[in-house]
Amino acid sequence: MKSAFRYAPVIFITTTLLRLNTVYDGSFRMNSTNNVVLGYQNKQPVINEANFQQTKAQVEFFKQALDQLGATTPEQVVTLWVKAEETRNGVFHYAVACNELKKKIIEEWGNPQKSFWIIGTSSPWLDRYEIVSKKKLNDLSYEIKIKYFWTTSAGQSEPTENTLVIIKYKDIWCVKEVK
Repeated sequence: MKSAFRYAPVIFITTTLLRLNTVYDGSFRMNSTNNVVLGYQNKQPVINEANFQQTKAQVEFFKQALDQLGATTPEQVVTLWVKAEETRNGVFHYAVACNELKKKIIEEWGNPQKSFWIIGTSSPWLDRYEIVSKKKLNDLSYEIKIKYFWTTSAGQSEPTENTLVIIKYKDIWCVKEVK
C-alpha cells in the first residue's frame, strides 16, 4: 500500500500537465530553471476553444445534476451549508438552496460556466460553528440559527451568525431563505 502512494506525485503532475495540454493547446515547455512555462501569445494564454466549450458544458451538466439532488434532513442541509463556509465553495450553498434561492445565487454570483463560485477570502477562515437555535415552524419547515467562529493568523475574529429557513420540498430539504 505504501508503494502506491509513492507514485501519487507523479500521477498528479502528469494529469496536471495533460490538463494544461488541453487548455493551453499543448504549448508549454520547461525553462532553464525547470519551471513549466505556458504558451502565451502577447502574454495571453492560448485557449483551445473546443475544450473550453466542452468544459463549460460539463459544468452545466454538473449543475443540472445538483438541481436533481438534495439533502434528506434539515441537519444535512446545515452541514452542507457550513461546508461551503469551511471550503469557500459556493457550490455547497447552491446544492442545498431551494429553487428561488438558487435563482438569486445565480443572479448574484453569475452562471457557474462563466464564474467561480468562491465565497469568502483567505482570511479569516472558519474555525468552528455551533447551532444556536433550532425552531420547528411546522412539520415542513425549520428556522436554524448558526454561529460561525472565525480565526485569522493574528487570532480570533468576530463571530457571525446566519439564520436559515429550511423547508421540505417534495422529498428533499432545502434553504428557502437566509437571514
